Amino acid sequence: MLPAFTAGKRNHAIHTHNLWPGKVSSLMVSFKPNRWRLSREALGLGLALLLLALLGAFETAHAGGQKVFSPLRAEMIRQGMDPKKVDSLLGDKRVRFESRLMAVLLAPSEHSLNYGQFLGSKTVKAGKAFMAKHANVLAEAQKQSGVDPTVVVAILSVESRLGAYTGNCSVFNVLASQAVLDTPEAQKLLAKKWPRRQKAELKSPKTRARFKRRAVWARQEMGSLIRLAQKEGRSPLDYKGSLAGALGMAQFVPTSVLSWGKDADGDGKINLADPDDAIHSVANYLKAHGWRPGLGTKGKTKVVLTYNNSKPYAKTVLGLSEKLR
Repeated sequence: MLPAFTAGKRNHAIHTHNLWPGKVSSLMVSFKPNRWRLSREALGLGLALLLLALLGAFETAHAGGQKVFSPLRAEMIRQGMDPKKVDSLLGDKRVRFESRLMAVLLAPSEHSLNYGQFLGSKTVKAGKAFMAKHANVLAEAQKQSGVDPTVVVAILSVESRLGAYTGNCSVFNVLASQAVLDTPEAQKLLAKKWPRRQKAELKSPKTRARFKRRAVWARQEMGSLIRLAQKEGRSPLDYKGSLAGALGMAQFVPTSVLSWGKDADGDGKINLADPDDAIHSVANYLKAHGWRPGLGTKGKTKVVLTYNNSKPYAKTVLGLSEKLR
């Protein structure tokens, strides 16, 4: 099935009916062909054929792009989704396997990220200004959770620059792409965008095992995204977020939003682009994962690692927290 066209393109295609054999025959019968007219019609026929060829190529590419999601379709149905709704989502023309984004997300080493940038004076100044502006909300969150406000602000700073960078990727696409990383079809598409110098790494057992773990995680997150969308009365295709599929200032993945997200301002929605909800959600998450007043450095590190399992990340968050005091 071809994707929808604009009205203009439809009309342009329909106009090619003037070039069918009946019209050509009438021209031959007159024995007085108008060369300019014939030239225009021949040009029109050429353009029409070119358009049809391009559309055919697009349809083939689109169909091939959806083929990669066949295993995901089965998993979504297994999780209880209506097959017709699954087919409607995965067949949407906005849905595609994000080869380039997956290469960007998965090829670099975590240790190559420059976490030191978050410990500079500019970040500290912005964090202190944020704390002053939202002092009442931070105090209320601390009262409910026992979490130090400086840690909450440090996490929001590292995750999204206090909401300045929350991501503009299709969360549905990046999660769907990760959900099939353990399949040959997806790995074949990914290889086309994978850095040449790391091609050998792409085929290594260690990388394949990492893809497997990532796919299992992403399939769970896809289910959570669907439930979150149903809860909020939105389309799963409307969510924008990070390369990994995280949302808002706090960069919660869908499961985290459902499990630990807080509606702090009482508007009936968990909006992680809103500072009040983001602050309370981060504090609630940390409390649920073992944070308590008086926790030592080792204990704090253990809790922060549940937010992002990277030692450089945890060290940066706790280091920035100290600078914000």
